[in-house]
Amino acid sequence: MILLDIALTFITVGLLSLGGGYAMILLLQREAAKFGILGKEFVDIVAIAEMTPGPVGVNLATYTGYKVAGLLGAIVATASNAAPTAILMLLVAKLFYRIRADTRVEGFFKGFRLVVIGLIAVAAILMAESISLYADYKGLAIFSAAFALGYRHRIHPILLILAAGAAGLLIY
Repeated sequence: MILLDIALTFITVGLLSLGGGYAMILLLQREAAKFGILGKEFVDIVAIAEMTPGPVGVNLATYTGYKVAGLLGAIVATASNAAPTAILMLLVAKLFYRIRADTRVEGFFKGFRLVVIGLIAVAAILMAESISLYADYKGLAIFSAAFALGYRHRIHPILLILAAGAAGLLIY
């Protein structure tokens, strides 16, 4: 029964993951909570998912499946999350090339881009709150440095991740 719950959960996430893994962090957070993954643990999983190869949403599904039902749970969660996306992408790609010049399609995507950015911003704020970032001056310093270096100087994300991990080792 738990494998069916995992499959249905991550098929739903895969179908609704418009805008990618980052935009769907709120949805993923709610779904992971059904399996007991809450607060700081969820933020840690997002960090691990970011550091490992592959899409964040798939990595989160894999971790959740593994935590709940071991290796078989990880396989079910990963396949359930990725399959709807792959199938939809094949269908949408074929259709998109036929209608991409339509001004209504362009208008839709302009609005869609904005909601994706908004969802990512909300997810970032909620994750920061769940780890009490605003009360952790050391963490706030690491966050601020990573943000400034990534935004202003366009430092590669892998370098930022490694530097933040090293900084965490040194100051905590």
